[in-house]
Amino acid sequence: MSGAATPTVVRRQLGRRLRLLREAAGVSVESVVADRRLGISRAKLYKLEAGKHPAKPQDVAALCRHYRASNEEIEALTTLALATQGSSWWHIFGEDTVPAWFSLYVDLEPAAASIRSYEAELVPGLLQTPEYALAVYQARNPTDDVNDLRRRVAVRMERQAILDRPTPPAFHAILNEAVLLREVGGPAVMAAQIDKLRGAADRPSTMIDVLPFKAGAHAAMESSFGILDFPDAEEDPSVVYLDSPSSAAYLQQRAELERYTTIFETVRTGTIPLQEYLT
Repeated sequence: MSGAATPTVVRRQLGRRLRLLREAAGVSVESVVADRRLGISRAKLYKLEAGKHPAKPQDVAALCRHYRASNEEIEALTTLALATQGSSWWHIFGEDTVPAWFSLYVDLEPAAASIRSYEAELVPGLLQTPEYALAVYQARNPTDDVNDLRRRVAVRMERQAILDRPTPPAFHAILNEAVLLREVGGPAVMAAQIDKLRGAADRPSTMIDVLPFKAGAHAAMESSFGILDFPDAEEDPSVVYLDSPSSAAYLQQRAELERYTTIFETVRTGTIPLQEYLT
């Protein structure tokens, strides 16, 4: 898996720059929609600015001219539009290996400069062994073909390559103590998983803390969550990720980010390092 920006990341960057360009020009959404020469509906403009789908260079160029952008800006944004085309890296494992609601996270993850994660039930995907991951998938999807499940495991293992890059993201995982006590896959699988966590915790870029049961009530009792931070906060605002068995939420408002950052830091005060917990 390459560390280069995925089409999804480029779409986010392009959408943000288009929105900033429109706002700087003092052009309203209504004005764009009303200009029939542009052929841009309200829904289409929303999807473009939100980075929801690939952008056509001709649409981007037309919007840039409408916003009275410079020739340099038009060239830069139409080039970005070309980069929004194409498929994500995980498609080589099969179109159905990543649920639609999780695909955005999988595309954003390689571009993150830091990843913070609170996990109530499971070892984070970036730290799972293949056997542990397969046991999780089998528990969630007991009637699915094992070969299909193994393809999903392969995607999960490929995601872990970002931690082996020369400049990996700073990864900080907080695990509820239950994560370490639940024997997912049986004693042998869990023992191997604990060993993998030990090794991961020795990496300079990875921090693993444990929230013990004796910590009592805590700020993250409602759900697990992740926070992705990107190298350029202006170009790529941070994202809070929440999921359920069949859906996900991606939160990007400043108040939401501040709320979950506070939760993470508050929970952190009650944790102990993994190495200390395991001794």
